[in-house]
Amino acid sequence: MQEFWEMHNFDLYSILCPTKIDNYFKKNGLLFKKGDIIYFPEDEEQKLFLVSRGKVKLCKYNADGEEMVKMILSKGEIFGEKVLLGQDKREEYAIAEGNDTALCLLSIDKMQNLMRKNERFGLYIYKLIGLRVKKIERRLEILVCKDAELRLLEFVKDLFEGNFKDEQTVKHHYSQNDIAKLIGTSRETVSKSMSKYKKMNILDYTRSTITLLDKDNYVALLEEEG
Repeated sequence: MQEFWEMHNFDLYSILCPTKIDNYFKKNGLLFKKGDIIYFPEDEEQKLFLVSRGKVKLCKYNADGEEMVKMILSKGEIFGEKVLLGQDKREEYAIAEGNDTALCLLSIDKMQNLMRKNERFGLYIYKLIGLRVKKIERRLEILVCKDAELRLLEFVKDLFEGNFKDEQTVKHHYSQNDIAKLIGTSRETVSKSMSKYKKMNILDYTRSTITLLDKDNYVALLEEEG
């Protein structure tokens, strides 16, 4: 699962010159306010999107109107990539999470051209499609857990998988509100739990990193909650 998180945190700006992105955005950019719907399930537009600024939430709603957040994406990440496999309809809602969210619109032809010209980018796209499916499956497994703290611990476990040791730090782009949406709880619960784990000298959360302070106590807590 660590491979997924490495791919998930892949920044398109690291392989494409920011100047090229800026020039492309002038011709193909889209601006959204928080809550604006970028696309709906069953939409048939054959385009991909690059997050240039802000955040985007990919989600579904059940028959009772309850939201299930599949992903929260930030600058440099793409979505709608399944059109490259011939998918002709969207499977979820894409909703702007930031008040000033900017997206670049990428056609299938342009994406395929970029993939041919940049081997690393092409490899990323092929891996991304498969690994995101695994990530969604894992997210559903976590949501089955009835206890919110256990869902939070499992979420953190996924971030550290494959690199699990004392004083290990992983980078992320998730606010406490983002995490709450992803694990189906409130921001207050996430904040309270993270504060408790820091006092217990187990985890240290910031807006850009999470540090595992004590592996043994974390594993023991995970087993106890499970």
